[in-house]
Order: sequence, then C-alpha cells, then structure tokens
Amino acid sequence: MSSLDERICGVASDVLNVPVQDLSRDSSPETVLTWDSVAHLTLVLAVEQELGIRFDVEELDRMTTVGDLADAAGRHLDGA
Repeated sequence: MSSLDERICGVASDVLNVPVQDLSRDSSPETVLTWDSVAHLTLVLAVEQELGIRFDVEELDRMTTVGDLADAAGRHLDGA
C-alpha cells in the first residue's frame, strides 16, 4: 500500500470505527458493517479535510472502495 492508501485507511478506520489492519484497498460498504450512506459522506468529508482537497459530486458514486477513494484523492493531489 502507498502512503496515501495508508492515510486513507487511517481516516477510514477513525470514521468507520474499525481497526486499521482490517482495512485494505478492497474494503467497501459490502465488507465493512459500519459503512453505510451516512458513514460514506462522513468518510469523504474527513478525507477532504485531511488532504485539503475537494471532490466533485460526480465522484461520490464512483468511490465504492477504499482504493477508489485513494485513487480519486491521488488525482486531486496530482492536480488532474
């Protein structure tokens, strides 16, 4: 996992209230019991705050795993 993946997992661990070692790039609402629609929005906002970025509304539906969230965050950090 990249350092960005690790940061996203750390934020997800805090927001979703699960041990960080239980999360991976493949973690999703289907694999994390506490990840519901409200938790998803909270997670997105927490990642935005942590990284100082702002996701587009259209991106929200495409971010269905921790890996998707990390990839989207990486695009914003790279200025794409």
